[in-house]
Amino acid sequence: MIWPVIAIAAVVGSGCHAANTFSAKVELDYATYVGTKLSNQVDEFIGIRYAEAPLGDLRFRAPQPPQHQFDIQRATSFGDYCIGTNETVDVGVSEDCLFVNIWRPSNATRESKLPVWVFIQGGGFNLNYSPNYNGSEVVEKSNNNIILVNFNWRVGVYGFLAGQHIEKFGDLNAGLLDQIALLQWVQDHIHQFGGNPDHVVIHGSSAGAGSVALHLLNPANTRLFAGAIMESTFMPTQPLASEVEWQYDRFIQTVGCSEGNAELQMRCLREKTTEELQRGNVATPFPGGPSQPLPVWPWTPCIDGDLIPDKPLDMYNRGEFIKVPMIIGNNENEGAYFAANASTEEEVRLFIDSNYPRLSKTKITEITEYYPQKKPVPQHAEWFPSAEQAYGESTFTCPALAILDASEKFDESHELNSSETIKIWSYHMNVYDEVYVAMGLGCPHGYEEGLIFGPSGTKILGRYQPPASFATYNAPLVPVVMNYWISFVRSLSPNPHKDPSAPIWEHWGSGNSRSKLLVRLGELGMETTTEAQVKRCDFWNEMDRSL
Repeated sequence: MIWPVIAIAAVVGSGCHAANTFSAKVELDYATYVGTKLSNQVDEFIGIRYAEAPLGDLRFRAPQPPQHQFDIQRATSFGDYCIGTNETVDVGVSEDCLFVNIWRPSNATRESKLPVWVFIQGGGFNLNYSPNYNGSEVVEKSNNNIILVNFNWRVGVYGFLAGQHIEKFGDLNAGLLDQIALLQWVQDHIHQFGGNPDHVVIHGSSAGAGSVALHLLNPANTRLFAGAIMESTFMPTQPLASEVEWQYDRFIQTVGCSEGNAELQMRCLREKTTEELQRGNVATPFPGGPSQPLPVWPWTPCIDGDLIPDKPLDMYNRGEFIKVPMIIGNNENEGAYFAANASTEEEVRLFIDSNYPRLSKTKITEITEYYPQKKPVPQHAEWFPSAEQAYGESTFTCPALAILDASEKFDESHELNSSETIKIWSYHMNVYDEVYVAMGLGCPHGYEEGLIFGPSGTKILGRYQPPASFATYNAPLVPVVMNYWISFVRSLSPNPHKDPSAPIWEHWGSGNSRSKLLVRLGELGMETTTEAQVKRCDFWNEMDRSL
């Protein structure tokens, strides 16, 4: 799975199960939608508006409720996904992209009150990377006991342009506001599909997992979900809103909106075409950072004092987060798609410096002490494995470890002297795949999504392609991983409805150890986080990695 920055056409229909001639219907308070009954007794509603198109005066603002539609609306094809950094306007990709997709058992009624699984796709806050995953297989494999929801949300400059003028004439972190609007939409409407709004599990991958981690920091979100899954939690630079004025200034200069006062500048931005704004929706160097290489992910959420009250890891360290059951895990080679193909120690340090320019020069020089030259891998330069591990741990693995430790430390059940603990489960995905090993990628970021949703459900044109081994020698892992996730959605624990062949997944902190589930064919079982990794994560988690 290479993370291409390309435009793709929207996928029409389920792509997993042929549709019958019968239709499914749901009446919402703003429109009536007709979906499709699939041959596996799952109803599919795709391309439903959960918010008004964020165009014109709504650009760079919080999402607004969809307008009432008096004609029956078809929910039989995916809507456009949200255009991202470096992408080209094309069929299936646009700013008019705030659509939600739902899969439910065909026999569900308003009285069913089924658990709801809300998936927040990733893409580094700069892309909608998994816009059209199909949920019919996991609903079927749950024995028709869940509802799956996924959706699109604004990314890149449209979701995360910040600065004082955006704060005054728009809304900061619009992409996160889209997600909250969707979660509120679920609260208001999921009962019409047979779902239980009091039993919602939010699950994110990469930036979606980072989004889950951020939503846990706001007490106002407590009623929106009962459990959380963070898959390869992306925790990049976390600037204050005031620290990214430079990004706003560069953007308006590039797109030709720098003339006049702030109000005129914002009016100019809202009058530009998407094609014109895309010229500025690109990566540029951070102030004080090297000119090359460019940052991997230029646009990120900012600390706004509201949605994100303070530096996220500081808040976790203080116990200021919503305590719910969680699954949190990582893959072995999280940095493989993103790291510089470094040939020297200096190139490793330069790459990290370009993405984390606030790191002190002393700390930059220490990086290769923690990440010395490693065994070479195919198709890459000799220092690539060090750059890959350094970026993967700093950006994905170590923030997850900090959240895991904080969740164990601040378990509310201990404070209440309760015998019922709020358990956290962790995993280490290290699946051997001969194709990926031959490419020098190991078990990279996002590799497991075909295990969670099924190979057919994740086969998206031009984006994620499930590894071929999921249909051959690694196929036995599909029901194991999928059913752990389904079980957590159903019962807030991965064990009650697990695959019969799978071992009990022990919770984090079991036996006073940092215990993770190792996912690897023939080696499935619990392992303890190594002291060497803990030491490296202490190096990262004790430093200021913001802009």
